[in-house]
Amino acid sequence: MNKKPPYSRMITEREWTWTFLGLALLFGSFVRILPGLLTGFPINDGGMFAVMMRDLRENNFLLPAFTTYNLSGIPFAYPPLGFYIGAFIESLGVSETDALIWLPMIFAAAALPSFYLLARELTGSRPRAALAAVFFALAPGNYIWLLMGGGLTRALGMALMTLSFAFVHRALREMKWRTTFLAGLFCALTVLSHPQSALLTFTGCVVFWFFSGRSRMGTIHAFVIAAVTLLLSSPWWGSVAANHGFGVFLSAGQSGDLRASFSALLGNLFSRQTILPFSTVFWLLGLGRAVFIRRFDLLVWGFLPYLIDQRSAPIATSLLYPILAAYGFLDALPALIDFVRSRKWNVIPEASLFNVHALSMGMLGIALYLFIESVFHTQVIRTVSLTPAAIEAMIWARENTPAESSFLILSGREDVMTDPVQEWFPALAERHSVSTLQGLEWTLEDEFIIRWAQLGNLQSCRAADCIHARVREMELEFTHLLVDTSKLPPGMFLSEGYEILFDNGRYVVMR
Repeated sequence: MNKKPPYSRMITEREWTWTFLGLALLFGSFVRILPGLLTGFPINDGGMFAVMMRDLRENNFLLPAFTTYNLSGIPFAYPPLGFYIGAFIESLGVSETDALIWLPMIFAAAALPSFYLLARELTGSRPRAALAAVFFALAPGNYIWLLMGGGLTRALGMALMTLSFAFVHRALREMKWRTTFLAGLFCALTVLSHPQSALLTFTGCVVFWFFSGRSRMGTIHAFVIAAVTLLLSSPWWGSVAANHGFGVFLSAGQSGDLRASFSALLGNLFSRQTILPFSTVFWLLGLGRAVFIRRFDLLVWGFLPYLIDQRSAPIATSLLYPILAAYGFLDALPALIDFVRSRKWNVIPEASLFNVHALSMGMLGIALYLFIESVFHTQVIRTVSLTPAAIEAMIWARENTPAESSFLILSGREDVMTDPVQEWFPALAERHSVSTLQGLEWTLEDEFIIRWAQLGNLQSCRAADCIHARVREMELEFTHLLVDTSKLPPGMFLSEGYEILFDNGRYVVMR
């Protein structure tokens, strides 16, 4: 009988798990930190948050009633945990821009181990959780928004939300008071971090209670989690309500898309985040596996937000899909291959799967491919920052225009909520912008969506008559123009009495 060579030793579950979890943490952290090494300015947004951090420092870390952002009387109602962390870091000598570059990336990297804990809790399997962590770590569409300046709150909310889900699910499963109080703590920190994360945490907790905690003791533990969350977060929401009433929260709640949309769900389900859609194939296979083993709790948890808030829903599926992909790769794919060979459906034991050389090497190759795609996405991410020409124009406006000046910004970008020029102008120029939408979700109520569309129509104009018509429609009053000359020729305004005050070849300031 031939003896097996030494290198044929059986791979254990622990070794397999730590191999892929290590890849997820190493590769995932690298692609989240790399943009910070390549850019000298926060990616895309974060201007409003920069001002809110200044407001906190200047108010001795006490919550002010209003933020000075855009000089518009905007309530300081945004969950403040990220601002406190950023302002504290700045008080240690870190610059404002460095804080908004690095903190989002650090928080995004911190979401990796917290997601592993969540996946391990929901699947009950370390290998599946490690594999899910790989798909989560190397899905560029899931983390790009976390790395931007606004990731100061988005990435922090993601990291804390995943911990909240993990501890809430465990608390309802174990019924241990220590876990229950920790669940309440993490839920409270999530509420203090980001509005969308807070909404998703609430809906997720309701789903977990419905499927796992509808006993008498489960309901008691769920009630305690809710009570701890409200108590620990009350200094923030209580202060805001005392200054402005609860209407500001209702106003912000209307800034999303509250319609149910099955078409959006289907579009998201079949989305392709990489050129070779490995993740999409595996999560579709995993979806079938989840239905077969009746894990309807996972599907309701991930898909329910599409019936509540379109804006938040992709965040929920960014947590669900990696878990489904793990089921697809470790459960559905081997069973499918075995069916092709034997015409029988067999679920292969985990211990055997770990030692299927082709399966493990195939997953290593897929992880390497996803890593390479994520690195290429880094180049895309860094290009959405403010250009030096835009920064120069804003600083010039701050130093050379009256403090009471009001600007109309014509950048030509129709989605004004993702336009870094619109958001950063009030922060860097310290002047009012009539075309900046950020922050108005707390004041405009149901008019916010209308204003969003109007400003988008304004930015789509390429003729002076169109611009003037849109300005009259919105009754905008301004003293100066900031124009992106790559989108609009400044000469079209000269015949109407405007005067060029500043021109750096890309942006002009006109009076």
